[in-house]
Amino acid sequence: MRYGLRHPLDLDLADLASDLVEPAQREELEQHLSECLLCRIKLGRLRDTLGEESAAREPARSGPDVGEARLRPRFVVPRMTSANTAVERAEPGEIWAAGDEERVLLLVIRRIDDRVLVAPVTFDALSADDETVVVGAELSPFDMSLAVYPMLAAELPASLLGARFGELAAAADIDRLLAGSLPGTARGESISGPTDPRLEFRQVLVDTLGALEEVGPDPDMGADAPPPRPERVASALVAELRARRGEACKVHRLGSWEGLTLAYSKRWSPIGTVDEFGTILVVFDTPSGLADDADFNAAMSVLTRFNASAVVVLATGLSRTADVFEAASLSYGIGVPSGETNPPTPMLSGLAPVDAIAKFLDQNSAWPEGAWSTRGSTSPSDVLGTLSRSAASAVEEVVRQGRRARIAPKVAGYESVEGLVHDLSEVLRGALAGESVAERLSNLADGDAR
Repeated sequence: MRYGLRHPLDLDLADLASDLVEPAQREELEQHLSECLLCRIKLGRLRDTLGEESAAREPARSGPDVGEARLRPRFVVPRMTSANTAVERAEPGEIWAAGDEERVLLLVIRRIDDRVLVAPVTFDALSADDETVVVGAELSPFDMSLAVYPMLAAELPASLLGARFGELAAAADIDRLLAGSLPGTARGESISGPTDPRLEFRQVLVDTLGALEEVGPDPDMGADAPPPRPERVASALVAELRARRGEACKVHRLGSWEGLTLAYSKRWSPIGTVDEFGTILVVFDTPSGLADDADFNAAMSVLTRFNASAVVVLATGLSRTADVFEAASLSYGIGVPSGETNPPTPMLSGLAPVDAIAKFLDQNSAWPEGAWSTRGSTSPSDVLGTLSRSAASAVEEVVRQGRRARIAPKVAGYESVEGLVHDLSEVLRGALAGESVAERLSNLADGDAR
């Protein structure tokens, strides 16, 4: 193999674009191109350039034999609107330019008083990854495909917008565009690994956006620093979860509540969704966490709407930690052995958001065997033995507490659990072997009832 992991020269790609290579070399080049996104992008650009040069050299012709594509330019510059006359009218769905020395295209997602939530836009649609939305030329005011980066969205002062280049989508269609579900939109190819050059490109966009707004001096006290904005929290989650969990963990920016009236009325800020092998978490920020029945009902509506496994509740204005609630922990329960009603309680609390998400995924995600990297040799530990001893201790404590009850049937009910220690050990053994814990426990409960 001539190329293998080594990239072919640009001259070789230019020869391929011009159809000047031998069959054997073509086969080797095409084999490399099937595995290398970077070289496919180069080849596409070379072919585009060669096609434009060829069209420019041809004499002008007219008549019905001239195709419509020949008559349409590959790139058009839409009529610009100066910021000094229209910045106050920047609306969702419009494309604006910002910056002085280095300008960047931005899609306005929504207005927030004198600020705007924007996502960076590039012409490099071929470099789009699976968290990027590719907008077809038919929707673009530039008459060519664009790449929109919803996960890199940031809030900026509206005064930084320099010039308007037209509308990419109607305001009512913004959510569908950002989700890649609007007709004429699609998503790019998945990131191939930590060395994928598109990761560096994303970082360049983040740095460019960050440089647009002048940052004031740090407060004297760290506690006085303002809480991070939702889009910054989302970007940090993407970076940290990608580093920890790999490509199996997908994080998508959640730009709105999509008709969830309860969550919207609470002024909760949607952050994003995390999806790892079908285990879905919805992350959102709140003024003060979940405090009363109305909050718990609203959180349950979020859980149900997204068919999620759990919600991750932030209160960045008060704390840097997160609470994780699943369906059971959002409901009132009966205390043991008192029988008193207990209010909803988070199943995970006091952890940084990324740690809370990672811990929940460790406990619930169907992570494939062998997903973790191999580490140095360590002394073997009896995981099953440790878990079995913990289960036995828990059963013993339940029975001990139950014997304090004053109603004889209740005492008998608690004591009946004492004989399940061995059965629970078998359930744990099955769990370590990849069996469904819920199904085994259900069978165990059915057997006990009989």
